[in-house]
Amino acid sequence: METESNTADSASSSLEIGGLAGVFGTSDHKNLGRLYIYFGLMGGMLAFVLNILVRFERLDISSIGVFDFGSSNQFFQTWSLSRTSLLFFCVLPLLVGLATYLVPLQLGAPSLSFPRAASLAFWAWLIGILIHVVTVFADGGLGVPEPVSQFAQGMDPEATELSMLSIAMVVFALLLATICVVATVISQRPKGMTLFEVPLFSWSMLVAGGIWVLALPVWLSNLAISWVDFQGNDALRYGTVENIWDQLSWLWSQPMIFAFAIPVLGIAGDILPVSAGVPQRRYRLQQIAIGALGVLSFGAFAQPFFNPDVADQAVFVVMGLLVIIPIFIVMGGLADTAKQGKPIISAHLILAVVGVLSLFIASVLSIFHVSGAALGAVQELDDDWLNGLISWLRDVQGTVIATAVMEHALVAAVIGSVAGLYYWAPKIFGCRLNRKVGILAALAFLGGLMLSGGSNAINGILDEGDEVFRSSAYDGVWEPDGVEFLNLLGIVGSMLLLAGAALVLLDIVVSVLLNKGDVTDANDPWGGHTLEWATDSPPPVGNFPIPPVVDSERPLLSQVVMGGDEA
Repeated sequence: METESNTADSASSSLEIGGLAGVFGTSDHKNLGRLYIYFGLMGGMLAFVLNILVRFERLDISSIGVFDFGSSNQFFQTWSLSRTSLLFFCVLPLLVGLATYLVPLQLGAPSLSFPRAASLAFWAWLIGILIHVVTVFADGGLGVPEPVSQFAQGMDPEATELSMLSIAMVVFALLLATICVVATVISQRPKGMTLFEVPLFSWSMLVAGGIWVLALPVWLSNLAISWVDFQGNDALRYGTVENIWDQLSWLWSQPMIFAFAIPVLGIAGDILPVSAGVPQRRYRLQQIAIGALGVLSFGAFAQPFFNPDVADQAVFVVMGLLVIIPIFIVMGGLADTAKQGKPIISAHLILAVVGVLSLFIASVLSIFHVSGAALGAVQELDDDWLNGLISWLRDVQGTVIATAVMEHALVAAVIGSVAGLYYWAPKIFGCRLNRKVGILAALAFLGGLMLSGGSNAINGILDEGDEVFRSSAYDGVWEPDGVEFLNLLGIVGSMLLLAGAALVLLDIVVSVLLNKGDVTDANDPWGGHTLEWATDSPPPVGNFPIPPVVDSERPLLSQVVMGGDEA
């Protein structure tokens, strides 16, 4: 007579489908997570290549002729695609991919909520990005900066319409995938696990996903209004090609940009205590801080197209000033945890630290970005105090300082995702990734961000305008030669960022696809604290043979009760 365990094993193996049928027909959250990761890394490489092209064009601020884009519109298409690629084709798919794979495992759940919807989301996302990239290179894109007519030079109306529809498809798919992750955290926690016992990565995805679900539909509404108006022979306002991007750009600006980097804190919060071999200190305080960062990063209200004075308003300024506090609290908790133990240096630990530091720098730049308006409130009490400084700081708001904030936040999300990839690689792929390659990638990311993001920050001080595709962006530059030299450094930085992403992708190809990875102790090589390390690597269909029961946020460190027996 067959035992229950043997029956479960045979049932699981009968559900496994290999080959192309297994890829295209999968609704297994583990397969979907891996696919998101592969394509997300390739999307990151596309974004960094486009950023290199933009940086080359900025070498000569007197004209748009370095690469001979043909028109300022084509330069804008490249610039805007570099931003949409980094966010929608790299950062969000990497985070959603890690969450799709790991959140059910961290919760002891057999699968992701709504697995067929999750499968639909992935394929809609992939098809959408392919269509969008093709249409942008076919003279589409999200509007143009300086049209000579409704059908502007370098802009094809039909391609532009398809660009708008395809990017809407991408965002809708990411929203659907996020809803599946959020629903899993809410509805599939095991016995004994309240929200205060949810692992920090899953908690951070719940917070970040909640903000995405609230904000991205607003962005889609902006896009829909523009698309409807664009259909008319004479667009009234929202669909005129010079206004389309202005209605969408708030998604890449503060405070909203911080919402896409929230999971960095959760990833670091799961990695560092394991590396140190001790429990996370002030665990609930870390959760509260991550939740506070979610509140401070909701930016759907901060739309300059509809509210030109939003950068001077109290809510915007206060959010820009306070965003550093929850990040600092989490950093303090991580430092306290590291102090209690002896962290083992690893690729994922170095990447996690670099990711958190990058996010912290983004918050410092955020304070600088809003400091003019903040000091302006004091100026109302004494008109003669700090007039010159306040005037200069207000001018800084329209410079590439804003790009520096965006770059540090989004690249922090990329670095944090790669840290999670190296940490959870044994669980995702069944083998470790190469430690030396991971450290080299971390150094490449760090150097790239210092040169690329740092040069943007200094160029902002030198008054290089944020909309670099407009000739007016360079009218007030203090030192043109200095700006061009810093843009040269920015090219080197962008190349290092590209090299970092390429190293990670190459490591996956060699370690996973060519079977060169270390499979020693793949089930739990680090001594993990959370439930994903209590099952096989990679996990079987159903993930766990028996639903787990937990009694703390670190069940494998304190003791896990699996079906009534101590594991």
